[in-house]
Amino acid sequence: MEETLLPTYNQGNRRGNDPAYKAIINAARRAGDRGDHEATARLRKQAQTMPSRDPDDPDFRRLWYVRYADDFLLGFSGPRHEAEEIKQRIGRFLRETMRLELSETKTLITHARDNAARFLGYEIVALHADEKHDHRGQRIINGLVRLKVPIDVIVERCRRYMRNGKATHRPERLHDDDFSIVSQYGAEYRGFVQYYTQLRPEPENPWAR
Repeated sequence: MEETLLPTYNQGNRRGNDPAYKAIINAARRAGDRGDHEATARLRKQAQTMPSRDPDDPDFRRLWYVRYADDFLLGFSGPRHEAEEIKQRIGRFLRETMRLELSETKTLITHARDNAARFLGYEIVALHADEKHDHRGQRIINGLVRLKVPIDVIVERCRRYMRNGKATHRPERLHDDDFSIVSQYGAEYRGFVQYYTQLRPEPENPWAR
């Protein structure tokens, strides 16, 4: 990963400008110079639905690698066919060099904006919302990575404290005093919450395993 794949699939310093987006912005600027404020607003609104950087820039690639024990996650900014190529190269290396087999059922390629990647109990997605702006009117969350608690994890955690869909008591604590009961529930809650708040994502929009 570090000696072969990362050097191969990390190219360029920054994506180039998207030509279509640039053309719309230039048209909006010319309309503003003419005093046509209605056209300016319309063109700028149209530009807000387009990527400002070229998502298909052939001179830009980024590959990230994270490993925990025998599980690993790759984040890739680039075309899907290259993501498939990376997966094949990893499978070939494991098979020919390590005498191991890559699990096809567990090794998935998903686009982080459309489908969550599951890793270490998290769902990893890339955010996209053209309507979210800062005080300057610029889009602020597109491409940011979000770590989500999976719904099935929440459901399973809540099931421990419920019966027939409703909150219920814990019989094993009936003989504890109030302080002890509150302390134990608090400790369980803190343990769950702290696990899901210990990581911080990086701002990118990768293909994810």
